[in-house]
Amino acid sequence: MRISNSLSDKKMPIYLQIYKQILADICAGKWKPGDRLPADMQFAKELNLNHLTLKKALNRLAAEGYLTRTRGRGTFISPVLPKQKAPISGKRVSLVYDVVNEESFHGGIFLSIYREIGKLGLTLELLSSNNSRTTQFKQIMDLFSDPDSAGCIVWPLMDMRQLENLAAAKPENYPLIFINHKPGMDIRGIDFSGYDDFGAGQMMGEYINSLGFEETIICQPAFAANAATNVYRIAGLKQTLKCPATIFSDYESACSEQLHNFLSKMKKHNKTAVVFVGDGDSGFFKRFSGCNIQPFVFFTAVQPFCPGIQFSPSQMGENAIKILQMRRNGDDSFSITRRLAGKIV
Repeated sequence: MRISNSLSDKKMPIYLQIYKQILADICAGKWKPGDRLPADMQFAKELNLNHLTLKKALNRLAAEGYLTRTRGRGTFISPVLPKQKAPISGKRVSLVYDVVNEESFHGGIFLSIYREIGKLGLTLELLSSNNSRTTQFKQIMDLFSDPDSAGCIVWPLMDMRQLENLAAAKPENYPLIFINHKPGMDIRGIDFSGYDDFGAGQMMGEYINSLGFEETIICQPAFAANAATNVYRIAGLKQTLKCPATIFSDYESACSEQLHNFLSKMKKHNKTAVVFVGDGDSGFFKRFSGCNIQPFVFFTAVQPFCPGIQFSPSQMGENAIKILQMRRNGDDSFSITRRLAGKIV
């Protein structure tokens, strides 16, 4: 048996690739009800797999009713196969977010979603949550019972309890996709298309290491010190850096006197990298001189004057639609979540 390529193979665990291929072969009639599969060890050897990986795939197929597995007798295709899940037939995709107050929802995300939805022959509607978690939760729950709903893409406000309740209530195969949903809040049944902030921090650290810097200063304004985005980026950066790193957050804006004074006092004989965690602060360097240091930045908007890691808002939207299409076609593996670590520019 050969494992076929799919949209998600690069990030899909091997056991899920095996599961999907065997399931596809069963549904295509390559194996008939009552057929016996090779013994696990023999089958794994034929597939050049670890037998525990194969066992995980076969156990899932058995749990779903496609196989019967009996100790001492072997593994057989079930006499009566489960009915195939019908694909989602609705034509309207809802984009749910706080239209009025959510400034961080980038226009590139919306435009890419709108463009890709049209290619699928679907329509897009906007639902404003009006900065209310309760409103957003109810809007999504209502979509679950709407026969014309083809899926829901969300810029989330909700808390963990609401997210878990949504995952439990979601119909099978229904695409429920969160954009900018943080890795620390992963919930089975909810897909994610957004930024891998920790991975981006690691990428930045490797980049700085390759340039031979002797120390790194990480700058973030005090008000953003506890933001999940910053926490993940800094954690990835500090884990990867080979040179000493210091965090400076005793300032409120890029124009602050505190930041200017701090950078002015830095030792000029060290080869020093200054990393701005958000792109709002990097413009400070356009007005600053007198210090032999190199700025870097994580950015999502227009390209700044200094090097750094750029995230692609449009790719976040495109990935959301790829997930939606796979869910509509019946893929319920919950392993097609897509996170973007950005690129060095």
